Amino acid sequence: MRSRVLAIVGVSAAVLALAGCGSEMTGTPSAASGAPAPSQSSSAPDTSGSAPSSSNDSSGGAANTAAGGFTQQGTKLKLGEKAIVPFKSEGKTGAIGVTVKSIDKGVEADLAPLDLGDKAKGMTPYYVRVTVSNESGTDFSYTSLGLMNALLPDGSEAQGVSVIGTFDKCDSGDAGKAFTTKGATYDSCVLAVAQAGTTVTGASYNEGEYTDQAPGTDYGSKPITWQS
Repeated sequence: MRSRVLAIVGVSAAVLALAGCGSEMTGTPSAASGAPAPSQSSSAPDTSGSAPSSSNDSSGGAANTAAGGFTQQGTKLKLGEKAIVPFKSEGKTGAIGVTVKSIDKGVEADLAPLDLGDKAKGMTPYYVRVTVSNESGTDFSYTSLGLMNALLPDGSEAQGVSVIGTFDKCDSGDAGKAFTTKGATYDSCVLAVAQAGTTVTGASYNEGEYTDQAPGTDYGSKPITWQS
């Protein structure tokens, strides 16, 4: 039996969760993609301590910090640099790290399994590769990152594609069962498309749900951004 993938093309946000908004178009694949299971590269190299670090780390972590050592809203980072942001799940609060590792350009044919029809014509897919780390040692197993967008060179949001199911070119992933200790990580991906003549060069973290944990972390109004 062929696996089914639901793709949603929105005018702005690409969401690392099973949601989409704005003007949307849905579809199912015309052929099975033979995709592997979601990536869950969680590990636990460090179990000491529970508070997020406010200093720079080996990946070039953010220097601008809000209360509690979290990255200040509106901070601008380079690819490979880590933001430390508040997080909570099922009543448990803590911190996670968000590192945009790379932005990879695909080809229009990559989109064929998503059966997007005319929406995909002339569009180039871009894959924003993200590593998420557990910074507080809180049990955040099976959680998803939250709202991120791909960005165009002028800072505006690229057209996002949310995939419900498995798309082997860009697996949104989740934390898995081992994301319970400080230092655990998993990889995720934001899928966006751009028309000919423009490119995706950056990403933003726009989650504003956790502002009650720390002042200065309203990323919904002032996102953290990464640019290549």
